[in-house]
Amino acid sequence: MLAVLPLLLAWLVAVISPGPDFLAVLRTSAAHGRSAGLRVGFGVVCGIASWATLAMCGLSALLARYEHLYLVVRGVGAVLLIGYGVHVFRAARKAAPGVADAPAAKAGKHWRLGLFTNLANPKALVFFGALFATLMPRHVGVPMRVGVLAVMLAMAVAWFAGVSWCAGSRPVVAAYRRLQRTIDRIAGGLFTVIGLTLVPR
Repeated sequence: MLAVLPLLLAWLVAVISPGPDFLAVLRTSAAHGRSAGLRVGFGVVCGIASWATLAMCGLSALLARYEHLYLVVRGVGAVLLIGYGVHVFRAARKAAPGVADAPAAKAGKHWRLGLFTNLANPKALVFFGALFATLMPRHVGVPMRVGVLAVMLAMAVAWFAGVSWCAGSRPVVAAYRRLQRTIDRIAGGLFTVIGLTLVPR
């Protein structure tokens, strides 16, 4: 297990770095509560599992060889993030001050938000491909690779559970309700900007 410690440390730094996944869990937890934030976090982890598995199967190398496929995936991701950013920004204009968003009609809505937020960034596939190619020992077999992936996913679950727990606390929720419009405008703007960085050029 010591052989994969550098990989796990690199993953720890990556997973706790602020990004669209973090932002989605943070905002949902403050707006809808801890359980909703947890569902977004689980959706994110499902997306991480998908990208990591595809990278282990060699899809990152395939996209590197056929750049047009990568550009298509990247374009779809850009549209998803920009669309969500615009949605959040427009919702902030309509929201009454001091009132949190209405609870989602279905629990699956929050899970899908986390899943699509993560899957919208195809750079994750490139990241995992580079991570496994450089830090995964060559002698590691399939069972060990599966074990490493399971540990990585457990680390992600723990991190996003912690984020949702903190963001869903009473002081944070109260602050969100006071500053909802401002926070949602900032969040919508950040999602849109992140999406714009993914637009193929």
